[in-house]
This record gives sequence, structure tokens and C-alpha cells, in this order.
Amino acid sequence: MIGSESKVTQFVVYDFDPHNLPPEYLRAIGLVVASSAQTEHVLQDFIGALLGIDNIQTVALTSQMSFPLKNDIIGALAELDAPNINELDKIDDLLEAASKAMDKRNIVAHNNFMRNPDTGQVYSHRLRAKGSIKLDLKPISVVEIQQIAEEIYKAGMDIMSFMISRKLESRVRTAPMRETINRGKRAREERCPKAKDE
Repeated sequence: MIGSESKVTQFVVYDFDPHNLPPEYLRAIGLVVASSAQTEHVLQDFIGALLGIDNIQTVALTSQMSFPLKNDIIGALAELDAPNINELDKIDDLLEAASKAMDKRNIVAHNNFMRNPDTGQVYSHRLRAKGSIKLDLKPISVVEIQQIAEEIYKAGMDIMSFMISRKLESRVRTAPMRETINRGKRAREERCPKAKDE
């Protein structure tokens, strides 16, 4: 048709392979994951300190806990023994900061990264389904990811500093640990053949 303009839609086939992300992105993403693990470990120690149990008992109790559960348990335990409301407010502020930081971790840990093979631009592919489905495709920079890592790290270090200032720490276990025991059903039956027949 004379006078009309032809528009050509350009389709981009994004590269989802994490091996093809630039090295600086992989390093920043790794820093987020490592900082998250460290901050979760600090929360784990906080629970052990508040309960007055040793470090191995703390691991046995908390290793399967999610971050939100650890956060909630610390809040509940602190409420039982905090000397005053100001101390409890301080703990709540620290836990809230950690929770916000770890929410940002989810942007990195639970969403795909993709690269535009033509431009090299890296995007975060965020899919949320809380109440309704929302899909976001947003450019993300190395600096943004590094800032998330730093916020997570700082949240954990602030909690650790608080614990040190209050002399809160889980005891180091001195009793020797027994060797790992096979506690599966077949092993139990072999140890106690009578139980198998009953």
C-alpha cells in the first residue's frame, strides 16, 4: 500500500545458559549466595546462644530450618528473655533488616538470568505467583548484584556484632561425637532381629 510503512518485528533468542554469563556476573552471583549462607549461619548461632545449647546441638536443631523460620524463632526466643523493650526493639530491627536483605537474595537465587547474544545485556527473568502471576524481564547490572550481596553480608555482621556486644554465643561442644550410625529400617532389623518377627 502506497504511503504505508512496513514494520519488522525483531525477535531475540535469549541465552539462558549460565555458563555464558560474563565472569563478573558469575562472581557477583556467587558472592550473593556465599553471603546468604554466612548470614543464615549467624542466625543459626543466635538461636543456639538464646537456647544455651552447644554448637553441634544448634546444627542438629536448625540445619533444616528455612530462613523465615529462623528469623521467627529468634524473635520468639528473644521476647522470652530480653531485659527490656528497647533491647527487643533492637533485635527486631536487626531481624527486619536481615529479612529484607534475604528477600533481595531471592531475586538472584530463584530467578533465571539471560543474556541478549546480540548486545551482551544481562536480564533477570522474574516470575512471581503470589495471588496472581507476574512476569518481569529487567536488565540487571553487576553493581546491583554486588549491592545485594553487601546488604546481605552487612545484615549478618550487624547481628553478629550485636551478639558479641551482649556476650551471646553458643557453647563449643566438648563431648566427643559418636560415629555416624546407620539408623535405616533394614539396619535396625539387622541389629534387632526379634523386632522384625514381632
